[in-house]
Amino acid sequence: MSCIQYNDLVFICDASLQSSLFRDYLEKALDLRIKTTTMEGLPGLHLRPKSNILTIIDNTQINDESLDLYINYLVENSITASEVLINAPSDVAAKVIAKWPNMVGVFFAGDGIDVVAKGMKKIFEGELWLSRKLTNELISAYRHKDTMIAKPCANLTNREKEIMQLLVLGASNTQIAERLFVSENTVKTHLYNVFKKINVKNRMQAFMWAKSNHYNDLPL
Repeated sequence: MSCIQYNDLVFICDASLQSSLFRDYLEKALDLRIKTTTMEGLPGLHLRPKSNILTIIDNTQINDESLDLYINYLVENSITASEVLINAPSDVAAKVIAKWPNMVGVFFAGDGIDVVAKGMKKIFEGELWLSRKLTNELISAYRHKDTMIAKPCANLTNREKEIMQLLVLGASNTQIAERLFVSENTVKTHLYNVFKKINVKNRMQAFMWAKSNHYNDLPL
């Protein structure tokens, strides 16, 4: 199965032995190098401008101020990022998750490290790792936003509808391209156009829009 390629994998955490052991386990499970830092230490990593990163964020280390620091850092360096939250409380609110630029996975404080490793592999395959409860809450939240009141078709072309059907199944851009016999750049162009039509900013919001408009119920 094709995997999403990230330029860097970053773990935002404290400088504890537990965090080091967690990083070491994931590095072995994923066969990837993980850079660790605090939110304030992000600039010290010297990540390449315009790169694509996956950020694992320890929920115990963040607040509204750190969220602002994170977003400002991404904007100032033209970095595209996806986020994975670990140690989240079981009652984490959908509105908290929606604040992040592109949250693709949420792991709860009670999840074992083997569950995190399994979920991370799915995320690298282009899937979202969200509980059913959290997914339903996010869908409900987006349904109540003005941007989600658009007609289900939203004037999408047949090709755009096909791409949204595959996206809602968790397919990555590479997998969508392979399924539809087009280039990955073509898929990206179609998604860019879809995002504008349905008025969303990232893949997760597009996923929720497609879910709320029952694209997963349509035949491929």
